[in-house]
Order: sequence, then C-alpha cells, then structure tokens
Amino acid sequence: MVRSGLGLAIIPILILVCIGTVAYSLIEGWSFLDSLYATIITVTTVGYGDLSPQTPAGRIFAIFFSLMAIGLAGYAISTLAAVVIEYETERVTRAIRERRMNKIASLNDHIIICGGSVVGHRIAADFFNRDIPFILVEQNEETLKWAMLWLHEGYVAKRQQHYRSFDVSDFSDDEDKSIPELASETGILYLLEDPTDEQHLRRAGIERARGLVAAMDDDRDNISIILSAREMVRILNNEKLRIVARASNEWNFRRLYLAGADQVTSANMIGGYHMASQMVSPELGEFWNNMLFRKGDHGDVLFDDFRIGSESPWLSKPAGSFSDSQDQNVVAIKRGERFLYNPDPKEVLQLDDVLIIFGKKP
Repeated sequence: MVRSGLGLAIIPILILVCIGTVAYSLIEGWSFLDSLYATIITVTTVGYGDLSPQTPAGRIFAIFFSLMAIGLAGYAISTLAAVVIEYETERVTRAIRERRMNKIASLNDHIIICGGSVVGHRIAADFFNRDIPFILVEQNEETLKWAMLWLHEGYVAKRQQHYRSFDVSDFSDDEDKSIPELASETGILYLLEDPTDEQHLRRAGIERARGLVAAMDDDRDNISIILSAREMVRILNNEKLRIVARASNEWNFRRLYLAGADQVTSANMIGGYHMASQMVSPELGEFWNNMLFRKGDHGDVLFDDFRIGSESPWLSKPAGSFSDSQDQNVVAIKRGERFLYNPDPKEVLQLDDVLIIFGKKP
C-alpha cells in the first residue's frame, strides 16, 4: 500500500472520518453513532438527508468538510483503480512470461541465436520459414522489438508493398505493439537478456540445443559467447552442439575458430559477392532474391543437405531415385572431403554421403 501510494490516500480519509465524527458530536451534540453515520454519508457523497446539521456552525463545517471529503474520496478511488489496474497488468505480464519460459524449458534440439540485429533476425527468419525451433536472445529492447517486427509476416508484407509502390503507408499499428504482443502473434520465443552471460545461455537451454549462432555485432562478444558455450556443453555433456559465428572483421576469423566455432562467416563478404552477382549476372542475382525473399506459386524453394544414413531408404540406390521421389534435385554429393558436382543420376549413393539438394520446401 505504501509503495503504490494507496496508503497516502486512505490515511487522510481515516483522519477525515475521525475529525468529522468528533466535530459533529461537539457542534451538533449528536451521539457517536449518529456523528459517524453523518460523516460517512458525507464522505461517500450519498447524502440520504435524514440527518443534517441544524446549527449555523455545523452547516458551515459541513460545507468545508464536504468539499474536502469529495476531493480526498475522488483521489482515493482513482488511486485504488490505478493500483488494481497495475496489479492486474503485472499478473497478466507474469502469466505470459511464465508461459513463455515454460515453452523455452520444453525446447529440445533447437538453435540459440545470440543477437537480434539485422544478421540475427535474418537468420531467425530463415529458421522460421523452415519450421526449425529456435530462441532469440538479445539484451537491447529496441533491437529485439525491431527483430520481432521483421519476423512479423503482416508488417513485412506492408513494408514490401511500400517499397514497390512508394505509397504513403502507416506502420504505427504494428510498431506501437509491445514485444510480448509481437511474440504472441509470431510465435517467436525470446529472452531479453545478455547472451554473453552464461546463465542466460543456460536459460535458453544450451544443454538441449543442437546449435548456437553467435551473431553479435561485436566480434569480442561472439568470442566470449563461443568460449562460454564450449565450456558449458563440455560440462553439461552436449557434444552435439554446432556453433556458427559471424565475423564483422575478416581479421578475426582465426580468433573465432580458435575460440571453438565450427564455422565462421562474414555477412560483409557474402553481401559483396551478392552485389557483384547483381551487377555482372543480374538474372542469377534475381534468382537468389526470388529464392531468399519471395514466395513462389508452389511454396518456398531452398537449398538444403541430406545425409545418407544406415537406415536411409536411398542407401545403395542411384541419386536419381532421390530426385524422383522427393521433387528435389541433387546438385552435388559430398563424399568424404570431396564434392561431386552435378552428379550423374545413376551415381550410387553410399553410406555417409551428404546430398546438396535444391527444390521446393517439403
């Protein structure tokens, strides 16, 4: 009550009731019960009219007393309403957070994305389109909100329409939403926490995850995350964890590998290659744009890989049989450390072959 300010409203009213009861008793000569009754109906503005001051002094007191009572009662009611609303809001927020944390705790074989800037939320968008479970960990509230917006299908559609038509568009309906609201609409799981902190990686379920993406803007943060993750999975016995790291500076590739990354990539280098393709091979660039950013008439198309295991129905069968049955083309086969590009459809698939496939999303 003290923290919410409700006590500051109730205590003066109690004092006012005491003053009114004593004053009516002394001025009008009423009994304690009659004085208390008159005070209460004045404070509550009920005013039944069955008991009213008869003396001039009593009426003058009643005038000023009524004005004070109405003001304090109004303040108390508004304060009480604010406290109730705040409590209810906190209760709902707490319930939403508990549900989100329960979903995070139930994740298994998921991917942890550390960093929600442009690279991070583009990674998240690709996982989302592939129905790959993931959790986004970002400590900056504004960055996380924009990541959620760019993962919101309706918002992205409005933005794309705006880019194509240049019409004046209103994005405020989506941009005014809170992070929990956006998360509820998109189904994205997140932690508004610092991913360089080991305890937050633990809360993200690193002991059950199959992968971690270090996509922070600062390479030092990525190195810290990788070192922490490698030590934690060693202690927690999760040797399956694969770590992919972003390098903002190409000079840090070696440091990121030394820290324990399985693969390091540079968004700047890939972006440069793509821009070069757009210039010298525009149709190839348009092909990549269509595949990555637009949905075709029959669903998304993508590149993927597929390992031939001991139980695979395509083991010891020709590569063409996979293409015919899956509606996906085998564009390469990785056998050991060597790639077989554009393999012959009659090429017999062997144990542990990895097929690089291209086609419609299943």
